[in-house]
Amino acid sequence: MNIRTIFFIVIVILPVIWGCRKDSSAFGGQGGEGEVVVVLNSEYQKGEAGQVIDEYLRDSYLLLPQHEPMFKLYIIPWSAFSNTFRAYRNIIRIDISPEHKEGDAKLIHNKGQVLITFKAPDVPTFVALFKRYAEQIIKILSENEIEFAHSKITKGLDASIAAQIQKKHGVNINIPNGYQIRKDTTQFVYLTLETDQMTLGIIIYYYDYTSQEQFSYDRLLATRDSIVGKHIKGPLYPKRMSHMTTTRDPIPPLSKVMEINGDYTVQLRGLWHVTEDFMAGPFLSYSRYDKEGKRIVTTEGFVYYPSESKRKYMRWFEAIFRNVSFTKPTEPTKP
Repeated sequence: MNIRTIFFIVIVILPVIWGCRKDSSAFGGQGGEGEVVVVLNSEYQKGEAGQVIDEYLRDSYLLLPQHEPMFKLYIIPWSAFSNTFRAYRNIIRIDISPEHKEGDAKLIHNKGQVLITFKAPDVPTFVALFKRYAEQIIKILSENEIEFAHSKITKGLDASIAAQIQKKHGVNINIPNGYQIRKDTTQFVYLTLETDQMTLGIIIYYYDYTSQEQFSYDRLLATRDSIVGKHIKGPLYPKRMSHMTTTRDPIPPLSKVMEINGDYTVQLRGLWHVTEDFMAGPFLSYSRYDKEGKRIVTTEGFVYYPSESKRKYMRWFEAIFRNVSFTKPTEPTKP
């Protein structure tokens, strides 16, 4: 199940009130990562209508070290809704007027642009309508952002690293330009993209499938800690015996069961830290059952970027890992 299929499922399960037109033959729409244009006249922006939009769309992105809103909103009046804003990738238009007899909501998704339109006779009707569809709106906008990330990633890939991983490990994965292999050993690969202030990491590891119990929350976390503790050391190692581990207190990781390309998958989203050090950040992992290989394959991304926004990179990891597939390695693995 690829990104486009997942997105289509999100749309078709929405209630009948949503009108939907979709054409994903090309990805279009302007705007930066996570940006949403909300068209709402000024007299409503600081009242209950504006507050309900803030409550849901500026809520925290899941499990980051500091608050980052799910979306960056540009709230503008109808008079400012120029051609520039009309070309944005994510648009919510809200028309509150007594001319409307009842509340109505419609969705159009066309070539990567999401347009959600609300019409309501008064503020209470709009607020009730928005709350009714808030969860679906967040899903649709989030999926569109992941699809946008996928389109950006595939414009600059490192084919040689991807080929090496496929050949040795039987994992087909899009690796963006800039990543370097830090470690490539038996059933484990570790890549990083580094600047003076930031480190992005991608980890791939796998092991034989023996029972469904291996997908339990506790087993997946124990396996993660064992593997990253062995392979990813702190910057002061060996002077200090520091290594990466999973943060459980005060916020434990979240798990979610899903299916990707027909593979049973468990997503883990949480925080990591380095023992005996001050390094920390968010991680996202997908552990999937590779039926042909009879193995569990985990692909994980983590971010170290102190005091800076990490939301973009977490969405990039989602786009990368949702498009992973498996084949047989074409050369034997070596320690």
